[in-house]
Amino acid sequence: MPRFIMLRLIPTLLFVLMLPQAPSAQWRAAAPATVVKPEIIRIIKHDPAAFTQGLISADTILYESTGLIGQSTLRRVDARTGNVISKIPVPDVFAEGITIFKGELVQLTWQHGFAIRYEYPSLKKKTSTYKYNGEGWGLTNDGAGFIMSNGSDTLYFRDDKFEVTRKLPVRLNGRPLVYLNELQFAKWMVYANVWYQDFIVEISLADGRVSKVIDCSELRKIEGTALSNDNVLNGIAWCPKRDEWYLTGKNWKNMFIVKIP
Repeated sequence: MPRFIMLRLIPTLLFVLMLPQAPSAQWRAAAPATVVKPEIIRIIKHDPAAFTQGLISADTILYESTGLIGQSTLRRVDARTGNVISKIPVPDVFAEGITIFKGELVQLTWQHGFAIRYEYPSLKKKTSTYKYNGEGWGLTNDGAGFIMSNGSDTLYFRDDKFEVTRKLPVRLNGRPLVYLNELQFAKWMVYANVWYQDFIVEISLADGRVSKVIDCSELRKIEGTALSNDNVLNGIAWCPKRDEWYLTGKNWKNMFIVKIP
């Protein structure tokens, strides 16, 4: 998510808060989350100038949303090579997560209170927008409606008019998991980046429990950069045809195609 509020974070404290410490009675019987590592299938290039906020796989095409005021874009990317095919400037907003739903591609904005709507697959911008309160971070859909994050520990389910229909608190080993960011719906679960962490979580839509933690620290080692708010892991796209995942980060030079155990 945005670089500007990094100064408020104490990442070590955040990590400690997420460890299994004296869970409440409601969660005491729940099994702790399984930790797995992704299997790297291949690596393709990624534009290191792309401040990645959202990623979608559509077979041989990836759609990528990049952020920062004056630099935000919506891109078509070749999923085989990582080459940028085309990009649409979105200069006046800080663009965020994206999803494709009911013939539209929808792109969140961070603090502007609206989502941009494009016809899909033409990407012709519509004149109307979806309105919402608060911040926009990650966006996906489950085929019935939108699922959105705003940096808190809660997922927001929205209908096709973008009205909130359900709120789902997310818990990792019994503790609230904050800074939920980029989202991907797959296999009746939601997968989420956690801002400023090298892991992705698998979230049950039934109760909000994190059932799996995907440790992506090896990807960062290959990327060869130190963790910072400018190059945090961000970007999850699932290709159901091959059951492969595209993972990358803000300003990363690599995109990783992986299998998740």
